[in-house]
Amino acid sequence: MASALEITVDTEYLGRGLSYRMLEALRATVAQQGHDTLPAPVRPTAKHLHPHVPMAEYIRRRREDGLPSDPWLPVHVKAGGTIEKVAPASMTVSGSLAQWRRWTGLPFDSDGDIEVPGGLVPVRCDTTQDRAVYVEPNVWVRHGARTKQV
Repeated sequence: MASALEITVDTEYLGRGLSYRMLEALRATVAQQGHDTLPAPVRPTAKHLHPHVPMAEYIRRRREDGLPSDPWLPVHVKAGGTIEKVAPASMTVSGSLAQWRRWTGLPFDSDGDIEVPGGLVPVRCDTTQDRAVYVEPNVWVRHGARTKQV
Protein backbone atom coordinates (compact mmCIF):
# COMPACT_ATOMS: atom_id res chain seq x y z
CA MET A 1 0.00 0.00 0.00
CA ALA A 2 1.09 3.55 -0.65
CA SER A 3 -0.42 6.71 0.83
CA ALA A 4 -1.08 10.16 -0.53
CA LEU A 5 0.23 12.94 1.67
CA GLU A 6 -1.03 16.17 0.18
CA ILE A 7 -2.45 17.77 -2.91
CA THR A 8 -2.43 21.56 -2.97
CA VAL A 9 -3.66 23.68 -5.82
CA ASP A 10 -2.81 27.39 -5.86
CA THR A 11 -5.99 29.47 -5.66
CA GLU A 12 -5.13 31.04 -9.03
CA TYR A 13 -5.59 27.60 -10.63
CA LEU A 14 -8.72 26.40 -8.81
CA GLY A 15 -11.62 25.28 -10.98
CA ARG A 16 -9.47 23.97 -13.81
CA GLY A 17 -9.72 20.27 -12.96
CA LEU A 18 -6.15 20.03 -11.66
CA SER A 19 -7.15 18.21 -8.47
CA TYR A 20 -8.75 15.43 -10.53
CA ARG A 21 -5.66 15.17 -12.71
CA MET A 22 -3.41 15.04 -9.65
CA LEU A 23 -5.50 12.27 -8.08
CA GLU A 24 -5.41 10.34 -11.35
CA ALA A 25 -1.62 10.71 -11.49
CA LEU A 26 -1.27 9.49 -7.89
CA ARG A 27 -3.48 6.48 -8.55
CA ALA A 28 -1.64 5.61 -11.77
CA THR A 29 1.75 5.87 -10.07
CA VAL A 30 0.61 3.65 -7.20
CA ALA A 31 -0.72 1.08 -9.70
CA GLN A 32 2.55 1.15 -11.67
CA GLN A 33 4.39 0.40 -8.43
CA GLY A 34 2.25 -2.69 -7.93
CA HIS A 35 0.02 -1.38 -5.14
CA ASP A 36 -3.73 -1.78 -5.25
CA THR A 37 -4.82 0.78 -2.65
CA LEU A 38 -4.21 4.49 -2.18
CA PRO A 39 -5.44 5.82 1.17
CA ALA A 40 -5.50 9.60 1.35
CA PRO A 41 -5.65 11.73 4.49
CA VAL A 42 -7.96 14.54 3.43
CA ARG A 43 -8.26 17.95 5.10
CA PRO A 44 -11.73 19.18 4.16
CA THR A 45 -11.30 22.66 2.71
CA ALA A 46 -14.39 24.32 4.20
CA LYS A 47 -14.40 22.68 7.66
CA HIS A 48 -12.74 25.77 9.14
CA LEU A 49 -16.06 27.59 8.59
CA HIS A 50 -17.65 25.17 11.09
CA PRO A 51 -15.01 24.67 13.81
CA HIS A 52 -17.48 23.52 16.47
CA VAL A 53 -19.11 20.85 14.30
CA PRO A 54 -17.54 17.43 14.97
CA MET A 55 -15.77 16.06 11.90
CA ALA A 56 -17.94 12.92 11.85
CA GLU A 57 -21.05 15.09 11.62
CA TYR A 58 -19.44 17.44 9.10
CA ILE A 59 -18.57 14.67 6.62
CA ARG A 60 -22.15 13.34 6.75
CA ARG A 61 -23.47 16.64 5.37
CA ARG A 62 -24.62 16.30 1.76
CA ARG A 63 -25.41 18.50 -1.20
CA GLU A 64 -28.63 18.10 -3.18
CA ASP A 65 -26.86 15.67 -5.54
CA GLY A 66 -25.92 13.40 -2.61
CA LEU A 67 -22.21 14.22 -2.64
CA PRO A 68 -20.46 15.54 0.48
CA SER A 69 -21.02 19.26 1.06
CA ASP A 70 -17.34 20.08 1.57
CA PRO A 71 -15.74 21.22 -1.72
CA TRP A 72 -12.74 18.83 -1.54
CA LEU A 73 -14.47 15.60 -0.57
CA PRO A 74 -16.63 15.31 -3.75
CA VAL A 75 -13.45 15.41 -5.82
CA HIS A 76 -12.30 12.24 -4.09
CA VAL A 77 -15.72 10.57 -4.32
CA LYS A 78 -16.13 11.40 -8.03
CA ALA A 79 -12.65 9.99 -8.63
CA GLY A 80 -13.80 6.68 -7.12
CA GLY A 81 -12.70 7.21 -3.52
CA THR A 82 -14.62 5.96 -0.52
CA ILE A 83 -14.79 8.01 2.67
CA GLU A 84 -13.61 5.52 5.29
CA LYS A 85 -13.47 7.30 8.63
CA VAL A 86 -12.30 10.26 10.64
CA ALA A 87 -8.74 10.41 11.92
CA PRO A 88 -9.37 12.37 15.13
CA ALA A 89 -5.75 13.47 15.65
CA SER A 90 -3.95 13.85 12.34
CA MET A 91 -1.89 16.82 13.49
CA THR A 92 -1.15 18.24 16.92
CA VAL A 93 0.36 21.66 17.56
CA SER A 94 1.23 22.48 21.15
CA GLY A 95 2.83 25.66 22.38
CA SER A 96 3.06 28.20 25.12
CA LEU A 97 0.47 30.97 25.24
CA ALA A 98 3.17 33.43 24.11
CA GLN A 99 3.83 31.25 21.06
CA TRP A 100 0.14 31.04 20.19
CA ARG A 101 -0.17 34.82 20.59
CA ARG A 102 2.72 35.29 18.16
CA TRP A 103 1.41 32.72 15.70
CA THR A 104 -2.18 34.00 15.64
CA GLY A 105 -2.30 37.55 16.98
CA LEU A 106 -5.01 36.40 19.40
CA PRO A 107 -4.86 37.10 23.17
CA PHE A 108 -5.05 33.50 24.49
CA ASP A 109 -5.90 34.91 27.91
CA SER A 110 -8.80 32.68 28.96
CA ASP A 111 -9.27 28.98 29.54
CA GLY A 112 -11.24 26.89 27.08
CA ASP A 113 -11.67 26.63 23.36
CA ILE A 114 -10.32 29.45 21.19
CA GLU A 115 -11.32 29.73 17.54
CA VAL A 116 -8.33 30.39 15.29
CA PRO A 117 -8.84 31.54 11.70
CA GLY A 118 -8.33 28.58 9.36
CA GLY A 119 -8.49 26.03 12.16
CA LEU A 120 -10.75 23.03 11.64
CA VAL A 121 -11.41 22.86 15.37
CA PRO A 122 -10.80 25.29 18.23
CA VAL A 123 -7.50 25.42 20.10
CA ARG A 124 -7.71 24.30 23.74
CA CYS A 125 -6.22 26.98 26.02
CA ASP A 126 -5.04 26.34 29.59
CA THR A 127 -3.78 29.52 31.27
CA THR A 128 -2.70 27.75 34.47
CA GLN A 129 -0.38 25.48 32.47
CA ASP A 130 0.63 28.25 30.01
CA ARG A 131 -0.22 25.89 27.12
CA ALA A 132 -2.55 25.77 24.19
CA VAL A 133 -3.03 22.69 22.03
CA TYR A 134 -4.57 22.27 18.60
CA VAL A 135 -5.53 18.73 17.60
CA GLU A 136 -6.68 18.66 13.98
CA PRO A 137 -8.80 15.85 12.60
CA ASN A 138 -8.85 14.75 8.98
CA VAL A 139 -10.72 12.21 6.89
CA TRP A 140 -9.35 8.98 5.44
CA VAL A 141 -10.47 8.38 1.88
CA ARG A 142 -9.59 5.06 0.23
CA HIS A 143 -8.91 4.93 -3.49
CA GLY A 144 -8.25 1.93 -5.65
CA ALA A 145 -4.97 2.30 -7.50
CA ARG A 146 -6.50 2.11 -10.97
CA THR A 147 -7.47 5.44 -12.43
CA LYS A 148 -11.05 6.42 -13.03
CA GLN A 149 -11.70 9.14 -15.58
CA VAL A 150 -13.99 11.88 -14.24
